[in-house]
Amino acid sequence: MSKTVFLILMTMIFNSMDGQNLSGTWLMIKDGATYGKPMFIEFENDQILHYEISEQSTYGALEKKLVYSEKLSETKNKLVNEKRIRLYRMGKTHTVISETESKTEDTEFATDYERIEPTSTNLSEKEIQEVKFKIEWNNEKFDFIFNETLDSKTIQEVNKRLANQGRKLILENMDGTYFGSIYDNGIRETLIAIQEIDSDKIILYGFPEEPYQVVSYEK
Repeated sequence: MSKTVFLILMTMIFNSMDGQNLSGTWLMIKDGATYGKPMFIEFENDQILHYEISEQSTYGALEKKLVYSEKLSETKNKLVNEKRIRLYRMGKTHTVISETESKTEDTEFATDYERIEPTSTNLSEKEIQEVKFKIEWNNEKFDFIFNETLDSKTIQEVNKRLANQGRKLILENMDGTYFGSIYDNGIRETLIAIQEIDSDKIILYGFPEEPYQVVSYEK
């Protein structure tokens, strides 16, 4: 491959967002391999602004705090769809082979972000917290019930002995978007965005794999 063709291809990869609408706030999508606090990004000119959120919400309202920025033009990225962007970063993978041997390799990691939008609902916050849903995603089933423990009876007994709070789903919001926030022992782990909710139907989005959106009906 000639040097000219290589440079053209690299320019296409690193500037694939040119001309795209990147307005709004985007939620970082966590998967099983993603650790750390939930975060958001926003795009401003050629900058990607990275925000963390307050550890505890104020009456359910989340507050953003800018932690760092980077140049969009210097990132490898892909627009998955009009509401989802994927950013690629290089990192290290450390593999333990034996008690005396290990190896470290350069690895490309991908993180998805989904654009959030105001939740469509006619319910009050109190009414939202009273509805109950059974969610099914990728053959996994779980209860979507606010302010009640999400743990099994067995785990609840263990938590009781250890004086742990366990896992709960808490309703939080930011700029008109409602989230089901999963807390584990008082620490927020994951935000699940709510697109629409009424007394007998809920639409959730921001899942790590397809389907990125789930529609469910009252439990």
